[in-house]
Amino acid sequence: MTTVAAGSKLLVHGTEARVVLRTLKSTQLVGGWSVAVLGDVAAIQAAGLTTGTAMVEFPTGTGPVRLDAEVVDLDGGFLLRAPGLRAAAIVEQRRENVRAPLRLPLQGSVLSAASSTRSQATEEIATGVGGVLSGILAGTTETVSGGGISLDLPGVTGILAGARIYIEIGMPGGDLAPAVLSVLDHDGSTLRAQFVDISPLDRERLVRLVFTQQRAELAERRQRAESAAR
Repeated sequence: MTTVAAGSKLLVHGTEARVVLRTLKSTQLVGGWSVAVLGDVAAIQAAGLTTGTAMVEFPTGTGPVRLDAEVVDLDGGFLLRAPGLRAAAIVEQRRENVRAPLRLPLQGSVLSAASSTRSQATEEIATGVGGVLSGILAGTTETVSGGGISLDLPGVTGILAGARIYIEIGMPGGDLAPAVLSVLDHDGSTLRAQFVDISPLDRERLVRLVFTQQRAELAERRQRAESAAR
């Protein structure tokens, strides 16, 4: 299977010049693929990549692959996508798949399986009814994406797959992002879950934090590589 790894250098042939971009996540180059990339805005514009398609050289485990791609600027981040793929599908795929290590404080409670929305969860916690199974959970996020998170919950065990959890994530600046999660698995102190209910604004704020973290990590890798080459 043709896969380009996260952090790979992509050579993009624009109408005016060539430019190097870096991938922010691993992607299989099949079907309606898309991959988030990091690049300099001025260099992308100077290369003539703001409209139309361009030929891109992808390094893969089975050798270099050349594909036509569109360069799309969405919310300040860049994407390479298979020509003709709907922008709405790209946005959703980006939110669901792009994940980064991110430590944010959180607290919450395990709820009954019947609680499916944030408003129901909030009412159950406030009134003490509806099947709250355990007291206050406290911990941090480990990784975050627009589709779900993994949590580090020291001392908490036995939360089964399918359980619903209400959490409040501490955001930079002191705000809270409330959400309802469906548990995927629980191993040791690490719990993986997907969002069942979260406001579009809070989801977008998390996505922006993920992309900021991805850019910081790639910049650090580039600096280490440049220092090692000296």
